[in-house]
Amino acid sequence: MKKRFLMLFISGIALVALIVSGLSCVGYYPGTTVDDWSSWDADKFKDFITLDSSSIAECLQDIDPPYEGDPADQPTQDGFDAIRDWVAANIEYKTDEEQWGVDEYWQTPEETLSLRTGDCEDFAVLLCTLLRAYGISAEQIYVAVGVDNDGYGHAFLIENWYLDGEWRAIEPQVGTQTFPPGRRFKDYSLADFKLLRDYEIILGFNDSYYYDDSFPWDED
Repeated sequence: MKKRFLMLFISGIALVALIVSGLSCVGYYPGTTVDDWSSWDADKFKDFITLDSSSIAECLQDIDPPYEGDPADQPTQDGFDAIRDWVAANIEYKTDEEQWGVDEYWQTPEETLSLRTGDCEDFAVLLCTLLRAYGISAEQIYVAVGVDNDGYGHAFLIENWYLDGEWRAIEPQVGTQTFPPGRRFKDYSLADFKLLRDYEIILGFNDSYYYDDSFPWDED
């Protein structure tokens, strides 16, 4: 019991540190953030998920996520976790102001891999791209952009592959083992996962789909 409490306590500290350092990272500023990307069309968003990029292929080769099946070409939960953990461990959070000198800039996956830095949408776009390239279907994983009650936004993933049809939100800045294996977001009230639940999703996209009105995860 003491060991389990210690794990949760340490995880809580780690998440608080992430939040303080900018986990909720997409601010809405008049004339900058909203106007920069609210005018983009669906194809502009889709183009961020670059499945055929050589950088993505090389990154997957380095991560070496396992496959299953005969032939062995089907994604596995272990592979999904390995990709997620790699992104969380190898990309450093840095604001657009720090990196680019502007309020808001959406990096391509190639830029994020080259810089090894990014903010929330850069983490989300890279993780979605890697998981799509790994073999997760376009119908089962999306970059989601949500807004909280204070008008601040955050980008994360929403997917229903891992739990075989059950939709769940994923924080790309947090590794798989932040909490004990087998536990889900709804089992915890720590700030990070509560914040994800509190965001109202205003758009979702990947390389094949774009939604800004009705969403697949609202239909289940």
